[in-house]
Amino acid sequence: MWRNIYSVMTAEKKSLEAVQGRYNGPSLEQDVLAFWDKHQVFEQSLVRSEGRPRFSFNEGPPTANGKPGIHHVLARTFKDIYPRYKTMRGYYAPRKGGWDTHGLPVEHEIEKQLGIFDKKEIESQVGIAEFTRRCRDSVMTYIGEWEEMTRRMGYWVNLDEAYYTLDNKYIESTWNLLQRIWDKGLIYKGYKVVPYDPRIGATLSSHEVAQGYREVEDPSVTVRFNLVDEDNTSFLVWTTTPWTLPSNLLLAVGPEIEYDYVRQGDETLIIASTRVASYFDEDAYEIIKTVKGGDLLGKRYKRLFDFLDVAHGDPFRVVEAAFVSTEDGTGIVHTAPAYGVDDLELGKREGLPVVHGVGLDGYFKAEVEPVAGLFFKDADPVISDLLAERGLMFLNEKIVHNYPFGWRTGDPLIYYAKEAWYIKTTAIKDRMVELNSTIKWVPETIRDGRFGNWLENNVDWALSRERFWGTPLPVWTDGDGDFICIGSLQELETLKRKKKH
Repeated sequence: MWRNIYSVMTAEKKSLEAVQGRYNGPSLEQDVLAFWDKHQVFEQSLVRSEGRPRFSFNEGPPTANGKPGIHHVLARTFKDIYPRYKTMRGYYAPRKGGWDTHGLPVEHEIEKQLGIFDKKEIESQVGIAEFTRRCRDSVMTYIGEWEEMTRRMGYWVNLDEAYYTLDNKYIESTWNLLQRIWDKGLIYKGYKVVPYDPRIGATLSSHEVAQGYREVEDPSVTVRFNLVDEDNTSFLVWTTTPWTLPSNLLLAVGPEIEYDYVRQGDETLIIASTRVASYFDEDAYEIIKTVKGGDLLGKRYKRLFDFLDVAHGDPFRVVEAAFVSTEDGTGIVHTAPAYGVDDLELGKREGLPVVHGVGLDGYFKAEVEPVAGLFFKDADPVISDLLAERGLMFLNEKIVHNYPFGWRTGDPLIYYAKEAWYIKTTAIKDRMVELNSTIKWVPETIRDGRFGNWLENNVDWALSRERFWGTPLPVWTDGDGDFICIGSLQELETLKRKKKH
């Protein structure tokens, strides 16, 4: 095949041209591109290799609502190398381009154009239908620039039949795959604490979270939780998230950890023995007694705030938890099941509900009156001041640590307990780890390092996303919230008729 193409090239060059004194790379590249276009070299490479073993390539599509950059040239270079290599190795390598037309980058672009970033404002002032229309128009804005860059760099890919993720055929194929995963028993609905960006109203993956960490200064407060049945006696509890305290339901201790009853002035404070020196000046306190954490289990304390109802269960008591340590803090952990992975699991174990003081928009609910309407991070100083006024603040300091921010919005993330659909990737973890060992990674350290560690420690994939325009087909459930089917309303009615008969 390549000999024939070379013959065409030499036939056109009837005589050797004089060598120019200066190499003109761009002009030479344009000559090559013109030759490829005139003789349809890419298309001919496919025609002449058809019938050979197939090596299919469907492009992992870029989002075309932004202009291409030099980093896209690098990515497309790799996409071009492998099909060319496989062609030269005797394969038939058709490759189809694609355009990603869903997702947060598209929505965020329209939000910037509108100057509105709050979902409720967009819904009330613009409307979902108009917002969707703008998003669909936006994804086509720069496709011309992308196509020109693709041609100019010599990337051989079929753009005339490119797929778009907003096409119904593509959407239906995706839902078909979800249906197959469901049939294997790998999709379930669960209540989990997830990293959540309240600005865009979406759960983020662990990879997305890793992109947004920053070193910031946050509160570091140690608070008194007064015991119910012991006068002038309090648990000392440390937290860097005062805004979660209105949703506190439990205190956790380590059953084998030793705790001191420390008398200072006219009050007694309970703290892990190894942490006493970090909180009290030498000779300024007296240790009354030392107990094991197991001796504290079941003790009740007075609630810091009573703005939120607790529908059921037995809250505001001390329980044991394996995650309690004495490396920092006081050895007694404040637990709010609504805002922590360990907290939620502990709350489930103890039969407690999830009590949210903050809405999905990141702002405090009206019930929490002193901070109603405040963004969750902005409520920290107000809550700290309230605790100080009531004599419950023992120590109010600052801590510098890494905190996750939305890599698109720059807003602080919130770890939020919410219902969502999950794919049970943990059920096939061993198989994924096994297959990973067969891949030739470059460099090899990826296999056993970053990617291998991720597979070994993977958690179930949170599939749900909150979008104005990204869910083309609904998931239908019955009155109890159990899954029925994925599909159109017509398909649901058909399913109902079949069940009826």
